[in-house]
Amino acid sequence: MLLWDQLQEDYIRYALVSAAAVGLVCSLLSVVVVLKRMAFIGQGISHAGFGGLGVAMVLGVTAGSMAEYAVVLVFCLATAIGIGALVRSGKVEVDTAIGVLLVFSMAFGVALVHLRLQLESWQPYYDWVGGPMYTVPWEQLLFGSPLMAGKQGMWWSLGMSGGVLAVCALVFKELVYFAFDEPAARVSGVRSGLIYYLMLSMLALVVVVGMRLVGFLLVSALLMMPGATALMLSRRLGPVLVMSAGVGLIGCLGGMVLSLRVGQLSPGASIVLVLFVLFLTGGLVSRLRGAAA
Repeated sequence: MLLWDQLQEDYIRYALVSAAAVGLVCSLLSVVVVLKRMAFIGQGISHAGFGGLGVAMVLGVTAGSMAEYAVVLVFCLATAIGIGALVRSGKVEVDTAIGVLLVFSMAFGVALVHLRLQLESWQPYYDWVGGPMYTVPWEQLLFGSPLMAGKQGMWWSLGMSGGVLAVCALVFKELVYFAFDEPAARVSGVRSGLIYYLMLSMLALVVVVGMRLVGFLLVSALLMMPGATALMLSRRLGPVLVMSAGVGLIGCLGGMVLSLRVGQLSPGASIVLVLFVLFLTGGLVSRLRGAAA
């Protein structure tokens, strides 16, 4: 089927819009993520989603529903704030805090899934949840699929992206200070702690929405590769933001088109592969510039 013919399908248009929205907001946040070396915080928050899924299953929330993602979001937010509190206390290094809460969240989620299976033999619980649970395939959880977004998922993605971008616009100067020179920001009166927790909360939000696109394992790529690619090419804030946004959009839309044309490639994996090619291209251009100078 020709690409133009595929674009006539509503679910494909919903997927492309969702991918573009999430790709744009993740790519802009990735500049701060890379500058503050917070890349693995995104990884830790995304893995915390397993714990949230476990909670949703025990509560009898329908798999793949917006309610399930709301439960996962609350759990991811709690994990993000927990990581931030441990790091800001000065008693635990950031990699240790991420590692501890990451493995706890995954183990907690698996334990709750097994608990749900045990509880199904208890008649009052069985009547409450409405029978055996449906579980989303692990491949979809790990690698995601924008094609499953649907109209509701598209509006969810657009709403999240608009909300995060609006918050970033309101605290733009503070975010810039925080990203480039946090000690100077504190001296200038910027409440860096508040900005730090706000950043963590926004990361949790985009991780939960982004995992519908590329899954738990690959969502951190959207929060790392666009910013890393742009920062190899420039150190000026304006060009970096524009290039990072461009890389994110090209990666998401290009990955979707690649998946549609080949037919057998996972959309999430395709997006990350395109982002990686753009990252390598940015590194090559940066090296050629250095050689020419």
